[in-house]
Amino acid sequence: MFERPHHRRIAQLLSSLDADFLLACGCYFGGGTAIVLMLDEYRESVDVDFLCSSQDGYRALRNTITNASLGAMLRAPVELAREVRADRYGIRTFVKVDGVAVKFEVVSEGRIAVAGGVDARLGVPVLSRVDMYAEKLLANADRWGDKSALSRDVIDLALMILHWGSIPAAAWDKARLAYGQSIDIAYDKALGLIADPAYLAACLQKMHMDPALAVRIPDLLHGARSGKTAV
Repeated sequence: MFERPHHRRIAQLLSSLDADFLLACGCYFGGGTAIVLMLDEYRESVDVDFLCSSQDGYRALRNTITNASLGAMLRAPVELAREVRADRYGIRTFVKVDGVAVKFEVVSEGRIAVAGGVDARLGVPVLSRVDMYAEKLLANADRWGDKSALSRDVIDLALMILHWGSIPAAAWDKARLAYGQSIDIAYDKALGLIADPAYLAACLQKMHMDPALAVRIPDLLHGARSGKTAV
């Protein structure tokens, strides 16, 4: 199903989750790993992140877990590598798959309302494309200047644009509703950062990406401004 060994581990973990329960809770697979798995594994991603913006849904998720179990989130048993921890911000643990600890997290999303549906290939609920884009815009605003993040959010946006088309106006609107014009400012600053060819090449190399993408990524991002306003 997937070429990269760690992605096969993630797929195995996803197959252990109860899609119906997660969908009923409004809990959706999102973030970089979901995007990467849906778009031909263009880079390596290591964590499993779900998002839930429903207060009732997050309550149900909190009520089903214990320190030693993910409860009704699972349809098949898994081996926990660490106790399950939960607070107002999310539910976190590590699951051991083929001897490797995989980080698993459910984020309580309080910035925007998210929605989605079950992806037939992945077998779990995933964020809608609009929300995938909106979450990436928010993530970029949070950490565009952190070089240890390897500009992964704006790079992910470029690959999403390549496969799915321009960033929808609805995604810009949702992200701006949460963060205002800082979304636009961060987008432009992130583009400025990857304008350095040596830096962009290093980011792609560290994320095990095709180096030939370095030529396309800046153009894709500069061309995807239909939903952007001038700042």
